[in-house]
Amino acid sequence: MINGLKPHPAMKKIGMEWNEALPAHWAVHRIRSLVLNVVERQSSPQQGDMHIALEHVESWTGRIKGGSEEAEPDSQWNCFCRGDVLFGKLRPYLAKVTRVAMSGRCVGEFLVLRPKCTDLDSRFLERLLRSKPVIDVVDSSTFGAKMPRAEWAFIGALKIGCPPLTEQSAIVRFLDHADDRIQRYIYAKEKLITLLEDQKQAVIHQAVTGQINVRTGECYPACKDSGVEWLGEVPEHWDVRGLGQIGTFSKGSGGNKDDEVPEGVPCIRYGDLYTTHKYFIRSSRSCVPRARAADYTLLRFGDLLFAGSGETMEEIGKSAVNLVRSEVRCGGDIIVFRANREVEPEFLGYATDAPSAVAQKATMGRGFTVMHIYAKQLKRLALALPPLAEQVEIARFLNDALARIDAGIVAAARQIRLVQELRSSLTADVVTGKLDVREAASTLPERHLTQDAASVHADP
Repeated sequence: MINGLKPHPAMKKIGMEWNEALPAHWAVHRIRSLVLNVVERQSSPQQGDMHIALEHVESWTGRIKGGSEEAEPDSQWNCFCRGDVLFGKLRPYLAKVTRVAMSGRCVGEFLVLRPKCTDLDSRFLERLLRSKPVIDVVDSSTFGAKMPRAEWAFIGALKIGCPPLTEQSAIVRFLDHADDRIQRYIYAKEKLITLLEDQKQAVIHQAVTGQINVRTGECYPACKDSGVEWLGEVPEHWDVRGLGQIGTFSKGSGGNKDDEVPEGVPCIRYGDLYTTHKYFIRSSRSCVPRARAADYTLLRFGDLLFAGSGETMEEIGKSAVNLVRSEVRCGGDIIVFRANREVEPEFLGYATDAPSAVAQKATMGRGFTVMHIYAKQLKRLALALPPLAEQVEIARFLNDALARIDAGIVAAARQIRLVQELRSSLTADVVTGKLDVREAASTLPERHLTQDAASVHADP
């Protein structure tokens, strides 16, 4: 599909800031001569209309993920019609370009662009405006301190290459076909990543609840009822204990993010347990000044940290065990557990954030908008504890098993990035006239999308 593409037979120099040459038969126009910037504001959106915000549009593909039939009545909304192209003008959202297949409203941070002549296909316009060369040159024009944005005056003045209408259709046809194939590939890799993530959770659950003997790969010969719904049966020689029976809890204390400095005493904050650390804390994301360190809680190697609050029941009590041997401290809204019997720290890290523990912690959360969890609930968090030597073996087994699974996840994610880069490069070369796709497009079958790969913004 791609290897057989060739350059156009004749090119002409045009001196555009983002494209040096165009096919000789392409016309050159300023965008404003072909496109109308529609500004039709409405402060009270109509009931039942589709309302599109910036977050509803997926960058680089233009797919509309969501949309709402409700909107804030005091918001300023732009009206759009079927076939209009929406262009996000805030810098972080410049690549959010989509062609809509229905009428509705969008937030004022979208430009609503509508071809004003029959020589421009809005499907081609969408592809062109979302291409990296155009996005890069528009990005260079943005201004403003907090939320840099582009203006229509600059975008409208940009010169673009405009092929004949039949060639615009050929370009769209070719890129649609390429997108379909690439998107199917991406969905397959994303599904693989999901399956691998599920496999990680299954392996951890089996290992820390004794459903599999990591020495033999088989089930334990003798088991007993744990008395805990989420643990089920456990090996007969394992103990079932609540955390309160094997250690003590304390409340972390400290200042706030204003204390953060690039260098100083390493410090763990409760938000890091959600964003940075998974099972283990091996290094800190931030530091606090030495002069302020005494105000923060000093941690020991092997201490287990729980986030005291969170946004969802499923994430409440997110935890990780401290494996930093040098000085490290933690801030407030963290609950610190310190074992008073020998427990392998890495086993503890896995066991207290395994699916069996997450399910227990979900029942302990309190609150509505923000969930909270406390030491008095965490004392009841039940773990299945094998002898110490076996804990060490399980931790090593999980380290090795998860490293292999993670390698597969990293490889799949890299393949997704590479094919996304291919899509971006291919789109840029085609819409800027570097590659001639007319012959290739003429041999393509009619577009046929699977339900998963279908774009919400495509024509019905």
